[in-house]
Amino acid sequence: MLAKRAMIGGTPAFAKAKTFVLFGGSGGVGTTTVCHNLACAMGLAGHRVATVDLNPSNAGLAQLTGRTPTVGIDELLTGRLDLHEYLVPGLAASLLLPTDESSGAGQWPVAAVDRLIEQLMGLGRHADIVLIDAGNELSPLAGELWRMAQLFLVVLNPTADAITAGYERIRSLHGYSPRRVTHVVMNRASSDSGHLDLIAGMDATAAKFLNLAIESVGHVEMASEIGAASCAAQPFIQRYADHTASKSIQRIADRLVRMSLSLSQSPSSKRAA
Repeated sequence: MLAKRAMIGGTPAFAKAKTFVLFGGSGGVGTTTVCHNLACAMGLAGHRVATVDLNPSNAGLAQLTGRTPTVGIDELLTGRLDLHEYLVPGLAASLLLPTDESSGAGQWPVAAVDRLIEQLMGLGRHADIVLIDAGNELSPLAGELWRMAQLFLVVLNPTADAITAGYERIRSLHGYSPRRVTHVVMNRASSDSGHLDLIAGMDATAAKFLNLAIESVGHVEMASEIGAASCAAQPFIQRYADHTASKSIQRIADRLVRMSLSLSQSPSSKRAA
């Protein structure tokens, strides 16, 4: 099994795509909304991007896009069809895989999780960048996504509770498979730089106790119009293109694309022996 996993990262299909995972530092921080809008920003800029909803707690991507879930995560894990067969067209150059919620998180067989990870890597045939909404639940699937992602981004809010919960999730995932660096997106932040002090504190603690760097890729301001965009099943960055938060999302998307160009073709973590 370990030999098979080691070979996955070297396949030509994986080399074609950059895999970014967004994971909620706690529930309700806006992970799905951030993931969806980042993908739309990339798609509108002409990048081939696929968004895959692997959040077992809700059908968030389907709700944001006004779609019916094409498949449940439990069905994905059966491997009955290849992952790409469930993709549907999204905005501009983007593809979507909106899934239904699952009650089986944490009980999925290892072999099924391995197969899903391999299929995610195979999406390089269909997209240059794969964005995965991984929800916020600690599970074997979340651990595998932490291990295989070329960039793992933890979405946080600038509150003490969210920061504490986010650090605890990072610590748990790091125990599963050490990484050298992980990144954070601060959602619903103020326009000032106060949130950077919170991230600096997380980074100092992680460096001391985990030998892990925590770096910010940017922040997104609070936007009361998010609800209206969601009700209209329209991306916030398209409906409110001139909003400060939309411009922040675009900056983060541009930064992630630039980072993708400098990434090596292998994940930044290794499976623990």
